[in-house]
Amino acid sequence: MKLFDFSSSTLRALMSGAVALAMSSTAFAHAHLISSVPAANADAVGPADVTIHFTEPLEPAFSRITLAGASGKPATTSTSTVDSSDARVMRLALPQLTSGRYAVHWVAVATDGHRTQGDFAFNVK
Repeated sequence: MKLFDFSSSTLRALMSGAVALAMSSTAFAHAHLISSVPAANADAVGPADVTIHFTEPLEPAFSRITLAGASGKPATTSTSTVDSSDARVMRLALPQLTSGRYAVHWVAVATDGHRTQGDFAFNVK
């Protein structure tokens, strides 16, 4: 007794659909944070920049990092940049920071147009 009676053309169509679904999920990838320096909740001593590594290449025109101090006011006037040799890395140059807690906000737009964002904080000793 057969549970399913698929013709070879039906089976091919199902397999083609499964392959297309698998390929489309990788084509629509989002850029997610892999790591950062300083790391979330880390104690840093005089960091020169915030560097974030992502899973996908970024679109420089739409991706950014901002930094705020404990008061919520911007802690730098610098503009973040996407690394020209590795578009999965974004940096924000920092001025000399005083001791305290700093909040990082990032927006990452992958080259396929999908947007992700997040926040983390670190402490300067």
